[in-house]
Amino acid sequence: MKKILYRGILSAALLVALAAHKANAWIIFNSSFGTPASQQALNDALLKYQHQAKLVKGFANASAYSSHTATQRGFQGYDKFAITLGTMAGAQVPATTSNLSYYKHLADKLNKQGDVYVGLAWNAWALNVGVKLPADLYLSGKFGKLKYSYQEYDFDGTNTGFMINYQVIKPVSPPVKIILWRGISIGTGFLWQYNKTAYNYKAGSITSGPFLIKPNMKIFSRSESYVIPVEVSTALRLFWFLNLHAGGGIDFALGSSRLNYSGTGLVINTAGPSIGLYTLYGRQGGTGPTNFLPKIFCGPGLSLGPVIIDIPFTYYFNDGFNVGVTVGVVW
Repeated sequence: MKKILYRGILSAALLVALAAHKANAWIIFNSSFGTPASQQALNDALLKYQHQAKLVKGFANASAYSSHTATQRGFQGYDKFAITLGTMAGAQVPATTSNLSYYKHLADKLNKQGDVYVGLAWNAWALNVGVKLPADLYLSGKFGKLKYSYQEYDFDGTNTGFMINYQVIKPVSPPVKIILWRGISIGTGFLWQYNKTAYNYKAGSITSGPFLIKPNMKIFSRSESYVIPVEVSTALRLFWFLNLHAGGGIDFALGSSRLNYSGTGLVINTAGPSIGLYTLYGRQGGTGPTNFLPKIFCGPGLSLGPVIIDIPFTYYFNDGFNVGVTVGVVW
């Protein structure tokens, strides 16, 4: 029994030594066939998923992008209070384009290459409460937490933080107030973002020699982001109800990120024919989000008395973006 246990540990150690070229990235798998040919087939099919530094960076950046949930940047310069409830998704892509089919094929690209600079994070909701202080200062704090599943994704996120804004130029409007320029506001703060995203990944069948591999893998992404935004924003209200905001700035981001893999699948020997099973476990360590994230943002909205609706959109110059929906009251 001790010899069997020793051989098992030695085999696993040899596999890690052969497969893992970096200490922060490794993957272990085993097949019920237990033959060199089946092991080579698994190597051909699965080792391309071992080093996914681009993927773990993409998920970390997407987490930082989505930290701006329930933003109030489109309605700065309010008189007393602002209460907003919002949702926001962030995404990292290899390149931005208006061709929507490009984004639809990113999963296929991941299947073929094993590592792609993509990521996705979603904050289901956050409540943001702002108050006007003396000297044209505005302070807001927010919090949100929710678990949710959508198609092949499982999301679990927590978002909290605060912003402090200074109204450099106060709102200006003509006597009839058909147009209201909300002036210019500068803001900064601190946002903490924690995201766990599970991706249920099912790739197409892969052939290696006489073996047919049917991968079935779950990829767990965990990202923690500490974001200090610096923003300049302005907004314009037209015809008493239409609101447009725009601005820019930079996010200073730190944090950590990691991917974990687990899965089982079929190994079919077509020459047999016979069927076996394989199990898989792996890990990819990361360095967190990109530290400097310059951005521009804009968004249309509605202002119906104290009730506001806003659709904020942010473009990050490293091919990332976020988009959200915010509702609330401002008075």
